[in-house]
Amino acid sequence: MRIKRWMWIVITIVAVLWVTKVWLLGTAVSPNSEYVIDLNALHRAAIATGPLPESIEVEKIGDFAFPQTLVVAGDDFHMHRMVLLSHRVVWPDHSLIIDTAMGPAAAKKMPGSKMDVAAYERMQAAMKKASAVIFTHEHSDHVDGVASAPDFGAIAKQVRITREQMSGPKFERGDFPPGTLNQLEPFDYQGLYAIQPGVVLQKAPGHTPGTQLVYVELANGKRFLFVGDIAWSFDNITRQTGRPRLATLLMKEDRPAVAAQVKAIGQLPPDVHVIVAHDPIALEKDLQAGLYRKGFSGL
Repeated sequence: MRIKRWMWIVITIVAVLWVTKVWLLGTAVSPNSEYVIDLNALHRAAIATGPLPESIEVEKIGDFAFPQTLVVAGDDFHMHRMVLLSHRVVWPDHSLIIDTAMGPAAAKKMPGSKMDVAAYERMQAAMKKASAVIFTHEHSDHVDGVASAPDFGAIAKQVRITREQMSGPKFERGDFPPGTLNQLEPFDYQGLYAIQPGVVLQKAPGHTPGTQLVYVELANGKRFLFVGDIAWSFDNITRQTGRPRLATLLMKEDRPAVAAQVKAIGQLPPDVHVIVAHDPIALEKDLQAGLYRKGFSGL
């Protein structure tokens, strides 16, 4: 039987759809190495430099949406809501900011975005009072709160950006007003780095070259691990299924490295509270459990 031209067209379309669904959207990538999260070493580094922080606060600066199939490989195409967060670690006499979400102008570029301007302004006020502002990684939805700061000079000295974050290809230098980047001094570290008592950094390149874990241990013994965008949803961790191949190719991730990190995070004991940067369901569960306070206080 001779295959007619229209049949070849149908076969081609079906093949393309199959490749898209199965190879590009239906499968995540497996790790090709081991990523180690040594909780004992993190604990020792956290307690070595001074009194531990007392609490953590969170501001939901805004939200946006992605197709679920780009968040968790193999899922369907319904729109998955994602949040833009900034966290504040609080001691009796100082504070530290983890991630700064993004300003209203940049947020307009995100699909389906909505901004809480009051929360954004509270974050800006908190940065001025903070002893340090750090980032899980260098994507604009984590650093643009600094880039868009109305009074950049008032926060520049507090910004602690790593050399990998500032020099990497994922850092949107054009988002910063002219001349402001000259006010930032990147820093280097190897191994574990206690940037403040109770707050320890560990490099985790993969999602971006400058991605790092932020371990926080409170005086009451609670332990937290901020993982940024290593996972977009807590489902990535509990199901051990990362983003699909299409999403990782578009972002130019080191896909096996991210898969190894997701595996390591999934093996942590349940008393380590993993904070995924964009998961609204996990955020609400953590707030209901009283893990941290909603809204930056005392501003």
